[in-house]
Amino acid sequence: MTEPFSPFPYQETMISFADDRDSLALFASPGLGKTPVTLKIIADRILEGRCRGALVVAPIRVGLITWPTQVARWEHSAWLRCVNLRTKEGMEAWKKGSADIYLINPEMMPKLLPQMMKQKRLPADMLVIDELSVAKNPSSVRFKALSKHLDRFTQRIGLTGTPVPNSYLDLFAQIKLLDDGERLGRSFTRFKQAFFDSDFMGYKFTIKAGAKETIDAKLADLCLVMLGDDYLDVPTCTTEDIEVALPPEAKTAYKTLEKELLIQLRKSEVVALNAATLTGKLLQITSGSVYGEDRIVNEVHSAKIDALKKLRSKHGKEPMLVLTAFKHEAARVLAAIPGSVPFHENLIPDWRQGKIHTMVCDPRSMSHGIDGLQDGGRIAVWMTLTWSNEAYLQTNARLVRTGQSAETLIYRIICSGTVDEAVAEALRTKSDTQSGLLNALKALQLLRDQR
Repeated sequence: MTEPFSPFPYQETMISFADDRDSLALFASPGLGKTPVTLKIIADRILEGRCRGALVVAPIRVGLITWPTQVARWEHSAWLRCVNLRTKEGMEAWKKGSADIYLINPEMMPKLLPQMMKQKRLPADMLVIDELSVAKNPSSVRFKALSKHLDRFTQRIGLTGTPVPNSYLDLFAQIKLLDDGERLGRSFTRFKQAFFDSDFMGYKFTIKAGAKETIDAKLADLCLVMLGDDYLDVPTCTTEDIEVALPPEAKTAYKTLEKELLIQLRKSEVVALNAATLTGKLLQITSGSVYGEDRIVNEVHSAKIDALKKLRSKHGKEPMLVLTAFKHEAARVLAAIPGSVPFHENLIPDWRQGKIHTMVCDPRSMSHGIDGLQDGGRIAVWMTLTWSNEAYLQTNARLVRTGQSAETLIYRIICSGTVDEAVAEALRTKSDTQSGLLNALKALQLLRDQR
């Protein structure tokens, strides 16, 4: 059974914003319904003869689950023919032009796009990039693959709730996919030179005074910002850091490794690569186990596991998501908490019914395209934080979204005096950057609307 689509006022705003634009970005928080809105835009334009079809670039899970489910759910989109280009049937439909929506995940673009673009007349003249921030790296193979064929798409829509997961540098590639470099320029090097100062080695970039305001103004006519806090009646979210101390032996091992790796880092010319290696090894120690030779797991301490057990005892059998960064960390949680299970999308119905009290998840596998978790639980525990602000925000948004009926609790277990604190600080500053952009764009849009 399909449902009639009765847009909320904020969704009407999105639809109106798109009416007279061939290119646009919807910077809308998770839970505001970007997908049904985009389906409305696609369906209306096809019916009006303004669009032949849409090529939708989306993370694999979003393409396999979210889009087909949403297409079939709504009356205004159920008639659209939707295929996935990962399949033989999907590629045949592309060749024949027998569908309306063609789904492709970013990883497949370098392989499939050259073949797809050989056709003289494409079956799709609209490009939709769902989770636009996955294209934030202008040096990535997927960005280059798509950039070569942008002129084949006269209409482009970008969707994301996290446009600047790390810094304003992330905006360049995303915006260029939508406007061919009209607003922020065609060269990433020139963009950095114009708006950022770099350190003497060219690794760290700091935005220049006044540059944020300039960038915000350039994007105000292209990007519509819709923040969930302004429109959704969602219970509050409380974040609590649980500080634990490394036991003496583990602390000694940590300090020794930190000293050795920092010495190596100072000698190395490949600073970024070795910095990632350094922090990865240190995070393993704070997690409680490390990989030794031949990937043998060596347990170092149980401080975080002990803290998790206390949280588990505190909340009884209330459902809890436990977020881990390493396979050995997930394995230790599963072994330590009786009845805990590894995350799988097939378990979501059981989770929603309260049949699962502890589900152990890797944020990378569930930060996009998963819905329904908010119906079964309100607690998330980060055993080891991620450096990715996008993964952090999107994962938390699985619980903090429409349908949540209680205050959401986000626990972060942090080893004091370690790299854990550096990751927490990095997430804080990245979040500040993102909030700054979104709030600035909102203000500029209000000023424009008042003119």
